[in-house]
Amino acid sequence: MSTGVTHDAVRWVLAYTLAVLGDVAYYLVLTWAAAEAGGASSSGLILAAGSLPRLLLLLAGGMLADRVDPRRIAVWTDAARAATLIGAALLAVSLGLLPWWLMVVAVIFGVVDACFIPAVGAMPARLVEPEDLTRLQAWRITGLRIANTVGPALGALLLLAGSAVAFAALGALFATSVLLLRTIRPRTAGTAAERVETTGSGWQTVRRLRIVPLVMGTALSELPFSGPVAAAIILLVQDRGWPAATAGAVLAAFSIGGLVTSLALSALPRAGGRATVLASVAVTAALLLVFGASAEVAAAVLCGAGMGVSSGVTMVLCQGQVQQQTPPAMLGRVTAVLTLLTLGLSPLAYAGVALIADVAGLAAFFAAAAAIVAASGALLVIARFGPAGAHAPARA
Repeated sequence: MSTGVTHDAVRWVLAYTLAVLGDVAYYLVLTWAAAEAGGASSSGLILAAGSLPRLLLLLAGGMLADRVDPRRIAVWTDAARAATLIGAALLAVSLGLLPWWLMVVAVIFGVVDACFIPAVGAMPARLVEPEDLTRLQAWRITGLRIANTVGPALGALLLLAGSAVAFAALGALFATSVLLLRTIRPRTAGTAAERVETTGSGWQTVRRLRIVPLVMGTALSELPFSGPVAAAIILLVQDRGWPAATAGAVLAAFSIGGLVTSLALSALPRAGGRATVLASVAVTAALLLVFGASAEVAAAVLCGAGMGVSSGVTMVLCQGQVQQQTPPAMLGRVTAVLTLLTLGLSPLAYAGVALIADVAGLAAFFAAAAAIVAASGALLVIARFGPAGAHAPARA
């Protein structure tokens, strides 16, 4: 990292990465434990019960992050996850795996996530100068990609020792994240008077800052890659009659491309502006179309790597612009809205994979995904892009 990125920022990235790693591994462990306790139907019900409060409470969590010190909320919520998982380990030992307490654990995690996500998203502007926000987002996304890659393997490895041990080990992982967060000393976001002026829901905040095109464009550019494209890749490999390892190769190429991109952008003092974003959006849309028509394994793997690179550029630069265009005292709510637009729409996008594939074929799904990415570009054309630290003026 550059000298402009502080030791506090380094600890924040590490704490965030550990928290995401724990989250990814936790969902695998919970799914496995729920299936053991009550079968596939029980597993689906428990996972749904956990996701519902997160979606319903995200905006409230964003408001809380802006009204209270987000570092304190991040510490509390990470500590709550650690304590919940230690409790789950004790219950697994004393009672065995039972659907009722697994559902309680899932609901607690959903509520906690609704507070943790906006709080941790509001911290970067309090850790570095505005010109370093895009680079810090690149490091955050690097940690996110590493955690998403390692998390499933970690969960599977821990399950070899049993669900109780897996829950306890993940509790210790979250506790480590808590210890890192406690060492961070962020700047304040503004005076009490400024905080009162910025009251209102997340949607009102986004409109007031006049960043609707930026937030919507960022969300649409990420939506296809929040899971639906990965599912469609697996279906396409099956449809082509390719070996199952091909799906793994394509997804690995996508992850490596994105990881290399975020690492590269984290090292650049100036990562690029609107022109770079629009170019990366155009390349991503084109590669989605090409991938949907791929007839050769090599071409599919290359397209996967290319999509990882181009979508990675868009994600880092757009997330950096959102951070730069939002005053620190309002970042919790804006983060909540952006998360809601991706997480909230993901179930619909997953349903779209099956619906479009059944009606018109998988190539049509990739064409639809390309259209969504192109629509994000149309919004980003009119979005407010500006120099670091130039927050959009609020309307009275």
